[in-house]
This record gives sequence, structure tokens and C-alpha cells, in this order.
Amino acid sequence: MNPKDAKTYPRPLIGVLVKKKFVRRRKIPMFARKLIQANQKAKCTLYFFTSQNIDWKRQEIMGYMSKSGGKRWLERRMPFPDIFYDRGAGLAGKEITEARALRARFKKIPGIQHINSCKLRKWQVHQKLSRHRAVKKFLPATIYSRGMDHIRAMIFKYRYLFLKSSGGSGGKKVFALEKCKQGFCFRYYSKGTHQKRYAKNLDNLAQEMKCIGLKPDRVILQQGIRLVKYKNRPLDLRVLIVKDKDGAWCPVYNQARLAQKGAVITNVSLGGEVMNYSDIYPALKKRYPGIPCDRKIKEACMVIARYIEKEFGPFGEIGIDIAVDKTGGIWLLEANSKPDKLPEHRIEDTVGISPQFLLTLEYAKLLYSKKKYQPEVPDEAGVRQEQIATDGDGGRQYT
Repeated sequence: MNPKDAKTYPRPLIGVLVKKKFVRRRKIPMFARKLIQANQKAKCTLYFFTSQNIDWKRQEIMGYMSKSGGKRWLERRMPFPDIFYDRGAGLAGKEITEARALRARFKKIPGIQHINSCKLRKWQVHQKLSRHRAVKKFLPATIYSRGMDHIRAMIFKYRYLFLKSSGGSGGKKVFALEKCKQGFCFRYYSKGTHQKRYAKNLDNLAQEMKCIGLKPDRVILQQGIRLVKYKNRPLDLRVLIVKDKDGAWCPVYNQARLAQKGAVITNVSLGGEVMNYSDIYPALKKRYPGIPCDRKIKEACMVIARYIEKEFGPFGEIGIDIAVDKTGGIWLLEANSKPDKLPEHRIEDTVGISPQFLLTLEYAKLLYSKKKYQPEVPDEAGVRQEQIATDGDGGRQYT
């Protein structure tokens, strides 16, 4: 295919930014396979690319598409996309700078629409959402620590804290600190296991934090929430919301993530378990009469999403992590602009087309149709997002 023959491709052209390791695997990763599967129904032109696959002079990208059968990559020169679908998560080293630069450059090219081109960092999200009464009620007390004095003040005020990296993910840079009879309890995940330590004072806290790459003067301090428990295991919720063909937020699922027995961090990658919240709600309701139903939690997430867009610009998908306390309070833990969307075995259909993938493609078609019939008018959200990114050359020309 010649990239100059762009009119022959089914529109829109959707370019999906991924990390380099994603396309270097011999087999196409499951995320790509599920998106490709959904595209059989959506009928767009879909390709994947990395920060090093761009020829800026020719406005071409060396894209990765699926061969017949969908199990191996096929490389093709492609035009710049109509829709830039940013799934550039887990980037490292030089890739971070390259991706930041290409996002900024793409925003300056007329005709390219964006899905998820702004990373939602924990501290920035808290700061901006704190301005709005409608969502402030969902926010735990949170500060950015500048040293041990801040940590001491917060732990004596709330007695239970979570110390987090602003850009961390997967629960590996989360440190639980609790005031207890023995003095203090430290909990975190390190060396393949959940660690639990007791100390009479906080003298060794910095050393313990160092085990997971945290420092007292560069960490977010978040009020700890006393989570509801199912079968004596604390749980939080991941609500995935995705925009549909009409541009409306659609809650795809509300999944409970149960911590491993004896642990406080619920991430599945660290030994947690996933269940549908609606399946365990009756049992939770008996123990916690004030606990909110599935509908109320999803409604709260839709409100949160609207204010996130108000502050950061438009998104196509957001994974919202919610805590529910023992009195039924709903708390926002964090929001992820590049959520894990793979269907969970046992509780979702892993064979057929997954709605979380099809909805994104249908939303992309909506963006393209609006762009096709409307003049280019920069909006405030787009300006805000462009200011976040740092301009630069980024990437390299392929040969």
C-alpha cells in the first residue's frame, strides 16, 4: 500500500501509539488482538506505531498491522492518522521524551483528533478536582510531602496513610503507613511478596520507603480509607468508563479488586483477585447496610469524569479507582487515562468482541465525522492539553 493513496483506506485512519516492546514481540499482544477483533465490526483502518516510527518530513508512519489470521505483525508505510489513539503507557528512558514531543507535534497538525493524549497524574488530578464542590466530597485528604515533618503531621492526624508516587502504577510504589499499638506498621510490596514491618518510631521510615523507590520529600500522602471487606479481604473498585458512538460516557464494568489475604494493596498483578461488584454486593450489603449500589458508584464516576474533562480536556476512556468505606462513603483513589482494558477470565467474555474495545472505535468514528463536517476551531481544552506537553522534535526518520 502506498501512503499517498489515503483515500482508498476505510476511514477514519486510527494510529495507536504503543511502547517499543509492544511491537517487537513475535506474537501480537492481546490488547492489539482485541482491538483488531473489534475493528472487524467497526471497519476503520487501524495500525500501531512507536515513537521511532515517524517520518515527519513525509508525514508518514511505519505502522504495524495484523497479517491474515491476526497473530503476526505486518509493517506498512501509512499516512498520518485521522485519530491519534494514545496508549503509550509503560514507557521508559528515551521513549518518554520522544512520546512527549510527538504528542505536542501531533496537536499542531490540523485534522488529527486525539484520544487520551494527557496523562492523569495523581497530584495534578487531586489539585484540580479540589476546586469543584461536586467532586471534592469524593477526595481523601491529600498533600504532596516535602519531608518527614509532613508525614508525621499527617499520620498523627489520620492514623492511616498511603504514600504514593505521582506517576506510579500497578501498586508497586504504594506504601501503607498506620499508627498502631506497637507504634507504627509499614506495609508494601517488594521482592515478590507483601511486606509487613512494625516499628516503635519513624526513624527507619525513609529506609523502608527506599525499598520501593519512594522518598519522604517526593511523595504523595493520601488519607487511608478503611475499606469494606469481602471474606475478610479488603477491596477497592475499578470502574471502566468509555465514550460511545454518541460521545456519551458508558460504564463498561465495575469490578471489585480483592487484596491477597493479609495484604492491603489490591492490585491483581500483586496477587489480588477480581470479581464483579454486583455479584458480591448482596453479601456486602448485609455487613455494611450503608454501602452504595452499583448504579450509585457508576453515577459518581460519571460526575468525576466530567470534571476531569473540564480540567484536562477530552478523553475517550478512563479507569477510575474507587474506595468504599465501612459507612458507605465513596472515595476517588486515582484515575487512569490509559487503563487496562483486557477482559477478565471467569467474569467477562474473553472470546467475543469486547465492548470496551468496540466503543473506542465507534467513538473514533464520531470524532472523525465531526471533524469532517466542521471547521477547525481550537477549544480551551485543546489549548490546556497543548500546554501540558513539551514541544520538541522527538522520534527519528525510518529508512
